[in-house]
Order: sequence, then structure tokens, then C-alpha cells
Amino acid sequence: MTIHFIKFLIVSLSFITSFFILYVEVTLTYSTSPPIVKISPECGTLKDHRINMTVNGFNKNGNVYWEFINSKGIMDYYGYFDTNATGGFNDYTIADGLLPDMYTLRFFDDKNNDYIKDPNGAEIILNYEIPCNRVLF
Repeated sequence: MTIHFIKFLIVSLSFITSFFILYVEVTLTYSTSPPIVKISPECGTLKDHRINMTVNGFNKNGNVYWEFINSKGIMDYYGYFDTNATGGFNDYTIADGLLPDMYTLRFFDDKNNDYIKDPNGAEIILNYEIPCNRVLF
């Protein structure tokens, strides 16, 4: 009976230790706060359309893929920016080729540039309207 108890104790401790290690690893892998994405201007014009992107909180020293998806679900425009040591970048794109529509602007971590969000990578989705329905100052 003592040998069975010791085997049970060893198996139980192994399970508890494995669970604890897995819990700690998962806790350290996932970020609790979403990245911050600031777009300027908040909506677009039909010409001379520069979009400034200030982003922080994605994977450090990686790549962030971004895309404009039109209201029909078709990706119209995309690109990549390298992230710095804080998982951010401050860059711009010229979007003169985008037609009037309500776009979904999607950002996500893509370390290997395969157009697929990385496992455990962050993703942010925003709306972006062209042209603006309000006056920009």
C-alpha cells in the first residue's frame, strides 16, 4: 500500500508541477494590454492622402502587417512596418489609390511576413472612412 501511495504522490506532483510550469509560460507569453494604434487623420481625403500611423505594443523588433479591407471584404491596400524595441513604429503611407468607402483597417504581428497573424500575436481592427463625412481642421 505504501508503494502505491508513493506512485500516486509522484504522479500527482508531476501533474501539479507541469500545470504550474504551463500556467507560468502562458502567463508570460500573452500580453494583457492591447497595442495602441493612432491614425492621423481619422478619416481620409480623395487626393494627397497621407495616413500617419503611430503604433506601440506589438511584438518587439518584429513586423506589423496592415491592410485596408473595403466594405465588400476585399483587401485594397496593405503593407508592413518594422517594430522597434517597444513593439512600435511611427511611419506613414500614401493612400491616394483608395476609393470612397468605409474601410476596415487591420494591424497584426507577422514576424515572417507571410500575411498570416502570428500565433499569440496581437491584432487591432479600426474603421477608416474615405472621404470624411465631417470637416477636418
